[in-house]
Amino acid sequence: MDDDETSTAATAAVAATTAATAVSVARSAGAGQSLDLPASLQPPSASNSPSTVNPIKVLPGVPDEVVRACRYAIESAAAPFGATSVRVSSAGSIRRLSPDTISAPVEVSIDYGRQGKVETRQAPIRCELDATGGVIGLT
Repeated sequence: MDDDETSTAATAAVAATTAATAVSVARSAGAGQSLDLPASLQPPSASNSPSTVNPIKVLPGVPDEVVRACRYAIESAAAPFGATSVRVSSAGSIRRLSPDTISAPVEVSIDYGRQGKVETRQAPIRCELDATGGVIGLT
């Protein structure tokens, strides 16, 4: 392992589970399992709260298949809040949390329609996946 706790094995494990990721995420969503959207990405309760939008900076490290699985999970979690658009990109290197869990850093931007205007929330978060590639947490 190097200084940022990444490893070739962790990356290989993610690559090996990419096919299972879409199936697992779809199965999780179909099973009624819902993930909580981090508070930093939820729309504010006050409609006059300003939103700050900056271009999302992509830092390589998270495979595209994992970014897509995380985006799908975030879209599902943001839908009850009225999200109209979700953008997700890699934000660094994957970390192994346990033999069965990895954490993928992603940068997220969500647009919400509010009183005829678009309100955007942005934040870096960690998308946690299990050994089969299923998204199990958003922090």
